[in-house]
Amino acid sequence: MSRYVVIPRIRVQNANMQSNGFLLGGAPLMAASMFAHHLARQLGTQDQGLVYIHHDMQRLGGQAYGRFTPAQRRGAVFIGKKDYSSKNKHALSLQPTASCHLELSLVLRFATSRINVEKLKAILKRSRFAGGQIIEHAEISTYSDQDFEKALTEVKTGFVLLDRQNLLIEYQQRQQLNRIQAFTQLLALKSDPLRTFFNDESLSWLSATNLGYALLETPTDQRSGIRQAQDQDSTKHAYAEPLTGLVQYFSLGEILRQHGTADDQHWQDLHCLLWTYQWLQEDVFILQQQTKI
Repeated sequence: MSRYVVIPRIRVQNANMQSNGFLLGGAPLMAASMFAHHLARQLGTQDQGLVYIHHDMQRLGGQAYGRFTPAQRRGAVFIGKKDYSSKNKHALSLQPTASCHLELSLVLRFATSRINVEKLKAILKRSRFAGGQIIEHAEISTYSDQDFEKALTEVKTGFVLLDRQNLLIEYQQRQQLNRIQAFTQLLALKSDPLRTFFNDESLSWLSATNLGYALLETPTDQRSGIRQAQDQDSTKHAYAEPLTGLVQYFSLGEILRQHGTADDQHWQDLHCLLWTYQWLQEDVFILQQQTKI
């Protein structure tokens, strides 16, 4: 038995906007997946997937001439003068960062028939999302495994995230480009050229986000200084690189309107919206949706 938990309208303050070393913005799907895993462990169960529903993102910084400059923070702690600026001995050094405020909803699937909602609320009060503080959320509700559509209807509006690896592969093959060229060109296309190329009127708002990582070495316990390791001598560590994927924001309201109608070409099984994580192979960890549209 499984149970769906709907946490609507989560407002997060000062979340990390840098989803990997070279990418700013994009829905924090990896953070959401690990957040669901954290909640499952606290509740004594297992997480089986999630639907991320975007409502709003407020980037913290300045915008001028089409270029966004993230707001920076000064160091707040004096540590032996080592954290002072090398150019100004009276100023603490900058801490390079990119932050944002988020508003999102989560539909989480847990491997249990019962959820203690009050315990979940208490966990949320002391948890963080993508490094940001959860300042409020709407009323939490739960649904049985057969009521997935009702769980989505509870949120009503917003934009769900769809895996569009299929577009990337098709564009690369038809244009005879390498994967990086195809990726950057697709992100640069506006709605009309995008729809014309794929002959699909539903296409718009493509984005990039981090969807996993690949190990660059064999995990080893012969390395000290691992963060949050309970036992430095036995905790394995490995360097990894991020795996950036192509996603599409799609109106949840439109999906719910089409579902079960004559116009329903993609949404017969709404479970295609669920993101799950897995080890694709021994050195590749990735987030995927169960079914591609």
